Amino acid sequence: MKFIIIYALLLISNIAFAQATEAKSFDSLWSELYQKSYQQKSVGLEKEANELFLSRAKRHWLPRVYVEGKWFSTNDPTQVFFTHLGQRSIQQSDFVPSDLNNPVRKDFKTAALGVDLALYEGGMKSSQTSMFESLVKASEQEMKAKKSEEYAEFSRQYGGILLHTQNEQHLIDLINNLKKIISSYQVGSQSNPVGYSGLLGLKGVENRIEGILYDFDLKISNSRKWINTKREVQENWTLDVSQKLTEFLNQNLTHSSTASYSSMMLAQEFKVKTLEDVMDMEKSRYLPRVGLFAQNNIYAGDRDTASAQAYGLYLMWDLFNSDSYGRVGEANVKSMAAQAKLEAGKQEEKIMMNQLLESKTTLEKTLVLFENSDNLLKEQTQNAMKLFRSGMLSALQLAEVINRRVDLIDNKNRVEAQYLDIYSRLYQLNN
Repeated sequence: MKFIIIYALLLISNIAFAQATEAKSFDSLWSELYQKSYQQKSVGLEKEANELFLSRAKRHWLPRVYVEGKWFSTNDPTQVFFTHLGQRSIQQSDFVPSDLNNPVRKDFKTAALGVDLALYEGGMKSSQTSMFESLVKASEQEMKAKKSEEYAEFSRQYGGILLHTQNEQHLIDLINNLKKIISSYQVGSQSNPVGYSGLLGLKGVENRIEGILYDFDLKISNSRKWINTKREVQENWTLDVSQKLTEFLNQNLTHSSTASYSSMMLAQEFKVKTLEDVMDMEKSRYLPRVGLFAQNNIYAGDRDTASAQAYGLYLMWDLFNSDSYGRVGEANVKSMAAQAKLEAGKQEEKIMMNQLLESKTTLEKTLVLFENSDNLLKEQTQNAMKLFRSGMLSALQLAEVINRRVDLIDNKNRVEAQYLDIYSRLYQLNN
C-alpha cells in the first residue's frame, strides 16, 4: 500500500510538471534566441553605420555650399578702410592720413554665400567610396559569421541536452534494476566474504552510476541555463528526446565539404580590399585638386550695404608636404601584412576542415561500433540479471557485467559529444 501511495504521488507530480512546462522545438528556441541576440544587434548596427558612411561617400560629387556671417567692431585701420571699400562708399576724407592711421571705431557686418565644386581630387573620394563598399560587404559577411557562430553554439547546447538526456535514461533504467536487485535479494553478509564482496561490488556500481547521473544533470542544467539566458526567458520547457543524434545533426547542422571558406574569412577578404583603397587614397595626396568656385560677399556698415561676386577655377597641388611623406609605403606594407594574415587564416581553415572531416569519419565508425556493442551488452546485462536471480551467476560477476555497460554508456556519451562538437564546427566553417 505504501508503494502504491508513493507511486501515485510521483505520477501526480509528473503530470503537474508536464502541464507547467511547454514543449519547445529546436526551431522555436533558435528563433527566440536569435531575436534577442546582442551579437546580431551589434554587427547589425555596425553594418548600418557602414551603409550610412557609404551613402555619404557616394555623394562626394555634389558641390559644397556654405554661408558665412560675421559682426565685428574694430578700429583697425586696414579693416575699417577695406570694409568701407567693400561697401563701395570710400570718401575723400578717408584719405586724410590722421583718419587713415587712427580711425574711429566702427561696427560692421559681413556675409558670404559660396559654392565649391570639386572636379578632380586625385581619386581620393572614389577610393573612399570603394573602401566603404567593401566595408559594407565585410559587415554582411560578419553578420552571417556571427549568426552561424551563435547557431553552432546553440546547436551544441541543445544537442548536448538531447544526448545527455538519452544516455541518462539508459543509466536510470540500469540503476533502477540494480536497486531492485540490491533491495530484493540477500546477496551476502560480512560472515560470507564471497557474497558480501559481491554486495559491495553492486553498491560500488550503483554509486558510480549516480555520480555519472549527477554529471549529466549538471551538463543538462548548464545547457538549459545558457539557452534561457540567451533567450532572456527563465522558464521550464521540454524537448523531443526520441530523436537520434545523427537525425538531429543531419536535420539542423548540414554542411558541405566543398565550401571555400567561412563567412568570417570572406569578411577579412573585404577588409583587406579596404587597405588597397586606403593606399590609393594616400597616392592621391601627390596629385592635383581642381575645382570650380563661386562666392557672393555682402558688406554692411554705417555708410551703406554692398555686395561683390567672385567665381573661377582653382588648382591646388602639394609639391611637398612632410605629413604626406611615407604614407603610401606605410599603407602598402599594412596591405601586404593583412594579405599575408588572410592567407595564413585560409591555410588554418583548410587544415582544420581536413582534420574535422577525418575526425568525423573516424567517430562515425566508432559510434557504429558503440551502437552494436551497446545492443550486445544490453542483452548480456538482461541475461546476467536473469542468471543472477536464478542463482547461476554471482553478485560479483553481475557487478562486472553492469560495470562494462556503464563504461560503454559513459564512453559513448563522450564520443557523441565530440561528434556533436565536430559537426557544429564544420557547420560554422561552411557558413
